[in-house]
Amino acid sequence: MGAALWKYTLATSSLFLLVAAQSSDICGEINGVLRLPGLKSPYKPVTYGNVDDCICQSHLSGYVGSNAITSAAVAGSGRNPVSVAINDLFNSCDKHTCHYPAHSVPSCVRGNPCSFTCSDGFTPFPYGRPTQCVCNKPYTVCNGKCGLFKGCASGRPYYKRGLQCDLGKTSCPVPGRGGGAMECVDTQTDLESCGGCMIPLFPGHYAAGVDCSSIHGVADVSCIRGQCVVHRCMSGFAPTTLHDSCSKADDESEIVLN
Repeated sequence: MGAALWKYTLATSSLFLLVAAQSSDICGEINGVLRLPGLKSPYKPVTYGNVDDCICQSHLSGYVGSNAITSAAVAGSGRNPVSVAINDLFNSCDKHTCHYPAHSVPSCVRGNPCSFTCSDGFTPFPYGRPTQCVCNKPYTVCNGKCGLFKGCASGRPYYKRGLQCDLGKTSCPVPGRGGGAMECVDTQTDLESCGGCMIPLFPGHYAAGVDCSSIHGVADVSCIRGQCVVHRCMSGFAPTTLHDSCSKADDESEIVLN
């Protein structure tokens, strides 16, 4: 006896994976009773229960056996009949072509089969029925993540051979990476590589750069034209005459330079 199925819907959020780039899928809501011939008594159909689900085409193969009802059906009637029944039900339901933006997690739900949430710090936009995952100000994107970043080293380091930087930037070794990993740095404005690279490009050479943020006693500092410029020092310190460092002060109050 063939499968008798009516519309059904069950949550399958565990089947959904992060969308790293724009993608699409076909999704729909299906409801009903799953009734199949049993392995031990093929002429006596077994009713496994009512099932409800919002499911997408890309998840059909993984859906069978992913919940209590289909697991029981696989055990009692075999995986292939259950797969055929689920596919037949999906093919007969109202379907929607869904488009997912980058940094989204598809979430097929009743009333909105094309629903998704955003990950990696991104925000759904517009509110209510979003079509994008955006990175709102003051946040910026660094290596695929949205957030507040002091700097953004390349997530995929370049290597000495063949590295080319845009005009105004210098190829510098990446601290802690080793193996010749390189990144392009604007040494005229970069707070942590001010004036040059922090690691020598070649053995025997010296590091020309300065990490302005590591100046002892500094509270506010910038890298301007390759030089550290101290704007403010912590309590107990005062900017030197050249404003390139902080020295101990007699006055214990915080010293601020305008």
